[in-house]
Formats: sequence, C-alpha cells, structure tokens
Amino acid sequence: MPRLRDLLLVGPLFVVLDTALALPQPFSPNVRNGGTQLVSRDLETLGEAFPAMVNALEVMQSNYWSSSSNTWPKGIDWTSAVTSTHVSAALTEMAMYGSSTYQDDINKYFSQIVSFYGGEDATALRSQFFDDQQWVVLEWLEAIKFVSVYSSIDSTFDGEQHVGDFAHRARIFWDLASKGYDTKLCGGGMVWTDTLSPYKNAITNELFLSASISMYLYFPGDNNPSPYSVPGKDYDPSQALDPVPAHDERYLEAAIKEYKWLSSSGMKNSQGLYTDGFHITGWTSPDNIGTGKCDARDDTVYTYNQGVILSGLRGLWDATGSTDYLSNGYTLIKDVIAATGWVSPTEQKDAWSGLGSNGVLQDRCDADGSCSQDGQNFKGIFFHHLTLFCQPISLSEKETVIFNGTEAQAQAHQEVCDGYQPWILHNAQAAYSTRNADGKYGGWWNAGAAAAKPKDSGTLAQPSAGTDVKNKGIPWNKVWRLSDDILASERGMSLVERAAAEDPNDRGRGRTVETQSGGLALMGSLVQALEAAK
Repeated sequence: MPRLRDLLLVGPLFVVLDTALALPQPFSPNVRNGGTQLVSRDLETLGEAFPAMVNALEVMQSNYWSSSSNTWPKGIDWTSAVTSTHVSAALTEMAMYGSSTYQDDINKYFSQIVSFYGGEDATALRSQFFDDQQWVVLEWLEAIKFVSVYSSIDSTFDGEQHVGDFAHRARIFWDLASKGYDTKLCGGGMVWTDTLSPYKNAITNELFLSASISMYLYFPGDNNPSPYSVPGKDYDPSQALDPVPAHDERYLEAAIKEYKWLSSSGMKNSQGLYTDGFHITGWTSPDNIGTGKCDARDDTVYTYNQGVILSGLRGLWDATGSTDYLSNGYTLIKDVIAATGWVSPTEQKDAWSGLGSNGVLQDRCDADGSCSQDGQNFKGIFFHHLTLFCQPISLSEKETVIFNGTEAQAQAHQEVCDGYQPWILHNAQAAYSTRNADGKYGGWWNAGAAAAKPKDSGTLAQPSAGTDVKNKGIPWNKVWRLSDDILASERGMSLVERAAAEDPNDRGRGRTVETQSGGLALMGSLVQALEAAK
C-alpha cells in the first residue's frame, strides 16, 4: 500500500500504484427474532474493523445529517467542524483501502462535506473563541488532504474544483485565530479568548501548533482577496488580502515558536499529562497585569488536550526531520495509555488512573453522564490526532516540503506505533460494545466493564486546583470573567439531565452526533493501526 503522505501533494497530482484491497461487503445487520441485532465483531482484523468504521459513518450521516440545512442540526459550530474533519478523514481511509468497493459512498459523503461548506456558520465563527476558529482551519485542510488522495486514485473525481474555497476558509480562520497569540503575558502563547480574563489554555495553543504546521504542509495557496470566507460577501477594496503561496514560511515559524513556548510552559502534571491551562495571578486589566506570568494552573485534565498536540508534533517532524518532535510524542502517548489503567493486553487497573480505568480512555464526566456537548467530543479528537501522528513516515516525497525519512527511521516509528495497536483495539472493542440497536455509539466506552464492577463507577472528583469549565460552564468570578463581562453563552453547556436509565449511555445527553463522531474517529484509528501492521 502507498503511504498516505506519499499521496498528499500540494500542486500536481500523480498516479499511485494499484491500491486494490480485498474487503468484505459493507456492514449489514443480522435480523433475529423479528428485530435488528447488530453483528458482533471482535475487530481484530482489517476485514472486521474497516466495515465497522464505514458503518459508524453511515449511521452518523443517516441519523444526524440534514440535507435541508446542510449541517448536523444538533451540533454546535465547533463540534460540527470536528465532525466534518472526522468524515473527511474516514473518506481518506475509504479511498485508500476500499475505493472500488465504496466509490458511491465516498462521492455521496464528500458531496455532504461540500454542502457543509455552505451550511457552516462561518460568519458566527468569526467572533467566537480562538480555539473554535482553529477547528475550522483543521477541518478544511483535512478536506483538502482527502481531495488530494482521492484525485490520485480516481481520475473521474472532480473534487479539485472545491479546493480553492476550502483553502480560503482555512486561511481566513488561521488569520483570525493568530490574533490570539500574545507575548505581553507569560512570554508567549495563545489566549483562549479576548472576552474573558486572560487564560492561556492547552487546547488553544495545541490547535495553533497543529493548525500552523498543517497550513505550512497542506495549504495549497490562496489568491482570493476577500477578507471573508463566505462567497459573494461584499467588502471594501481597502480590505483586500494579498495572495499567500503554498508552504509559506510564516506558518512554519508560528508552529515552531508555539511549540517552544508550550513545551516550556509547565502545563503538564506529574503524570506527564497536559492540564487545562494557566491564569495570571493578580491580573485585573490590560493596564494591571499582576505577575504577568502563567503561574495559576488549572489542573483539570481532558482527553483532547493530550491529542491535538500529536498532529502538531508529527507535522513538525514532517517539516524539519527533527527526531525530538517524534520522541516527545511517543512519551506523551505512553503517559496517556498508562493513565487509562493499561498495563498490558492481559492486565488493566480497575481504579481511575487519570484518564480512565480498565485500559479505556475516558473523561471524568463519562461515568455519571454529566458530559456537556463539548465534553462528548473530546475522546474522538484524541484518536483522530493519534491517527495522524502514527501515519507511516514518508520515504519518497519529491515535490513537497515533507521530509523524507530513512528506512531505519520509518521502521522505528512504525514499531513504536505498532505497540499502540493492542490498546487501540481494546478501546475500539469497548466503544463498539456501547452501540444500541440502531448502531449509535455511546459516549462512556467503559460502561460494560463498569457494570461488572459497579463500585468503580460513578462521579469522580475534580482536582483541587481544577475547574471543569468544558462541562460545567465558565464561572462568574473575577478569575475567569472581565469586570464588565456580559457574556451569557456557555459554549455548548446545554442542561444535562442525569436521569437513571437502563443503558448508562442513555443518561445525560445520551447518544449524539458527537458520540457517534467519536466512535467513527476511534474506528478510523483502528483501521490505520491494522493496515500499517500488515
């Protein structure tokens, strides 16, 4: 099989070698006793994992996508951008490993991505938090990557006509988000938003790393002078933008600068996990910045804060060939796996270990069904970016800026990533077991193990120096809010009803487009792990 990065070219595309792969027919349910019974799979082979991934996509799009609004109506702006990203990533895997079998499905789902370009509320996103804006950057770069891959495989595919629009939106939102980088406080780093007291948090900074290096590697350039990403919107000629070429060095410089700051910020805890972020002690206004230092850490730990940085580190390797970036990624992944209670394929700890138990990745809100719309999105994000990190190292890039590794480097990287496969499989099996009769994934992947050991489930206390803003909302106090703050939105913090339910994954918000998107991303990670190990 060709490596994914051997297909990701900015500029002229080329014909790849035959990518035919013997695959089973698409997933179909067994009908038993007059009802629908989902096929049971152990997912240990590509022949089982691949159809499971496709089915996760089919269920998501048939249940949550609306062709009348060209969006996922129950999603919010940033979670929908992530859903779109996961769809494009799944289409890339379908194109590479099953293009002849799934050609009609690929074209159908890509047409929905194209429709979402118009359905996405790009105008509202312009005024949202800096992290929200950067999900949009990654979303459309992922779509561009898919177009590049599939155009090389199917000569009849006409997706290239949309790349200009995708690229322009990615460029606009990178420009908007980059305004959040500040050196007056903490010597650097992104603030979460300029509508709250300064908070330099992990996700906004990790996104700036990943978005910047992805712009350097995959952005094809943009000659559209409009300062807006919505086609046809009028603007003053004085606002016209200059052209930006592919592989603009400013994106690489931004990524390197960001990681240098982030890696020295002290944001990791004693387990090697990224905490949520930093406040500045004594800050009351731009004229009274207190210590001016990131010295008040919020120790809340979320799964997605361990994930987005991985694609950034992999991108820095691809751009520079510096092995330190890969090594740092390996260390973080090792610490994440340990924090789920994973010891080996035959031994997992029952007790909460920092990011899960029984070897299954979890956020603290999963066990009692208290996850917000934001929180339900987190685990899938981790696995999507783990997948990007573990893509095989390129050996033969000639027309792009992607660094060509040696055979030894490629083998070493693959051996490390192969070591994650049992853990990925373990999580995929756990998540797969949460599906209901309609094939919808639950958000608490450890529900099965917890049911067998109820004493280990239930509400988990937050760290003493932590504030669960992503699930509980932003506190109305001077630590978080500006003195004249009138912000009323809680960014996806819809009311969570923790009613008892026979199925623990029906509590709280229940099964949603976000939990389905998470299942899709996890199955995609398993497919790549199994394919790479062949």
